[in-house]
Amino acid sequence: MDINTDNILIGDSVYIVGHKKPDVDAVVSAFSYQIYRHSRGDFNYTAVRCDDVSPLTKWLFEKFNLDLPMLIRNVTGKKIVLVDHTDPVQRADGWENAEIIEVVDHHNLKLETTVPPKITIRPYGSTTTLVAQKLIRANVKIQPNIAGLMLAAIIDDTLALRSPITTYIDRSVAGQLAAIAGISDISGFARDIFDHKDLWLEMSADEIINTDIKSYEQNGLSLVITQVETMDNQKLSMKEADILAEMDRMNTMNPVNMRLVMLTDLLRNDCILLAVGDRVKDLESIFHTTLVNNNRMYLPGVLSRKKQLLPPILDFYANK
Repeated sequence: MDINTDNILIGDSVYIVGHKKPDVDAVVSAFSYQIYRHSRGDFNYTAVRCDDVSPLTKWLFEKFNLDLPMLIRNVTGKKIVLVDHTDPVQRADGWENAEIIEVVDHHNLKLETTVPPKITIRPYGSTTTLVAQKLIRANVKIQPNIAGLMLAAIIDDTLALRSPITTYIDRSVAGQLAAIAGISDISGFARDIFDHKDLWLEMSADEIINTDIKSYEQNGLSLVITQVETMDNQKLSMKEADILAEMDRMNTMNPVNMRLVMLTDLLRNDCILLAVGDRVKDLESIFHTTLVNNNRMYLPGVLSRKKQLLPPILDFYANK
């Protein structure tokens, strides 16, 4: 009789996976959680990604001479750890027929269909902060290039540690990672990251919308939000008509109540919000300002999708 000796000593394979349309944090938190698990002797844990990565993510892995996690688009039949998300609409294809054994995240918990035995949620600015904290507390030796990659993920997710979601822990962990990586000028490093991200004028409307897009369904509302982080959102004015046309096309193909694109300015600390959908007029009541041409709104001081844009919208419908 043939005996399958795969993983006979280390257990069944477990795949650590972030959300669809992954940002830097989704990929790096999976990558770094694999390092943490291996440090605990759990060598059956493997970081993967379920979708194509952004140009920034690709550049960062190349910059630090590291390989991207392998691509697995469908997780049917696999044991998985969810990182940087729990929302079903953001999960990898096939999750309904996978076994979710753990969650590591910094968002609100959405596990109506299944409750894994281990859940770690912290209200930090990024999931990578949470994983880095685990590595530091466990006295795991972090290589300088990996520390640099993790620092980049924290900087990207917290908008250079300036987003309202940023906590003292994010700043503390970022400082420790910078010291390990030999990065003395965090501000300069952050500018380099956002310079490589700020390529929007070279991209098509479809590419812009799909680079950092997340879907939500709650309180009878279907909502899709894209965040575009730029050093100058005014420059993107020449792209607004194309973006809105593409948003309309997407909403015809796949209707949702609100399809939003945030043009977030990292220097001016403001947001130009582009909106389509059958409920966008409600945005005027939610944010107490006017929609220009029924599709454009200016939101000063709004930088965070997670903390400043999404909660007021969801609260509005929860209280209706």
